[in-house]
Amino acid sequence: MQIRKYLYVFIFSLTVATGGVHLLSKGFNLLNGATYTAVVFLFIATGIYALRKLDWDFTTESFYHKSILGLFFTYEIIIVARGMPTNYTNIKELVQMDYLFWVYLIPLFIFFDKSLLTLSWLMNAIYFLGIFFLAMCIIKPSLITERATAENFIHPFVFACGFLLLNARYLPRAKKVVAFLALAIGVFSFVFLARRNGIVSYGSLIIAAVALNARYLSASRLFKIFPVIVCIIAIALLSTDAVPTSFTDKLSNRLTEDSRTGIFDYFFSGMKDNEVFGKGMQGEFYYPQGGTSEDGEARETIFYRKGIENGYLQLYLNGGIVYIVLFGLVLLPAVFLGIFRSSNQLTQAAGIVVFLWLIDMAIFGLPRLTLEYILVWICAGICYKTSLRETPDEEISDYFKNIKEHESTLVY
Repeated sequence: MQIRKYLYVFIFSLTVATGGVHLLSKGFNLLNGATYTAVVFLFIATGIYALRKLDWDFTTESFYHKSILGLFFTYEIIIVARGMPTNYTNIKELVQMDYLFWVYLIPLFIFFDKSLLTLSWLMNAIYFLGIFFLAMCIIKPSLITERATAENFIHPFVFACGFLLLNARYLPRAKKVVAFLALAIGVFSFVFLARRNGIVSYGSLIIAAVALNARYLSASRLFKIFPVIVCIIAIALLSTDAVPTSFTDKLSNRLTEDSRTGIFDYFFSGMKDNEVFGKGMQGEFYYPQGGTSEDGEARETIFYRKGIENGYLQLYLNGGIVYIVLFGLVLLPAVFLGIFRSSNQLTQAAGIVVFLWLIDMAIFGLPRLTLEYILVWICAGICYKTSLRETPDEEISDYFKNIKEHESTLVY
């Protein structure tokens, strides 16, 4: 099946380019320098090629949807035009940095094909990523216990598993288990490494999945209560002496640590006179930085930064208040429609993914070239699809149970 093949190639290429190459470099010391860059570009090019072969759904089912998307994409074009590079060095930088040029293309995934067959293939691809993640945790546990590799390994392979867990009603047991284990391991890794944003993001996905499935899932009572039991046990262990203090030492030390005030002061000072429209795609602000990183690696001294490590402030830097408002006007209605104007768990799950991302952006949630950010925009498109929101749960459930029959009807 050509569409499925190209979808798998795209997901694989994207994941390798945004996480797998870093894994080979930091985890296995197999790539560095020019080789690293060349491999990244190779897989990005492969992903773009596969993307061209996929189906897209450009229909808009409401005047509001059509109008706000028109305004949003027009303003994105203006932001890009204001930061258009003029030399090879700047072009290379834009392509290499995952939070600059690419983030203005990713919202186009709101037009990604929303057929149940394509969504089932997407879930299969996510499931395979989850299996790979669990296998690598067994083969090389240090990947999730060392900060140099953990975040770049966990995010590309695990975040999307939250979408699987939110849709547990439609999935076989194996996919539920893989999705939950991947998310749970991600949470424990972030606790150990004291990555507060990761704890909130992945913990919220698990809690939301438990709440949603406890209401709708009737096939297995054990699955309803199992994640709850595990969460309760984990919280109980973390709050007692049953867990070695070394496991939570880093988190205890960082819970009240303020690591952002200094950079925020420089940021807002540098944004004076640019509050409304921002500074464009290559916007930057003065912030002298050098010394050594938290991992002990020497840092090159720099005086200007293009990243602020906060989703909404990044939008503010590049497009100002106007960009934040348009961003909210696109995604907030998607949340409302998905969660409160839906007849099935699939679109409710999509609405929850978008909602949790909007919360995550207040903590970190930097828009960038990752599967998690792409999934947010795919979910937004699902929420806006009226015909999909009005499909009964039973019909979607039957479709997924008989997916092989639907695949067999396609023309090869």
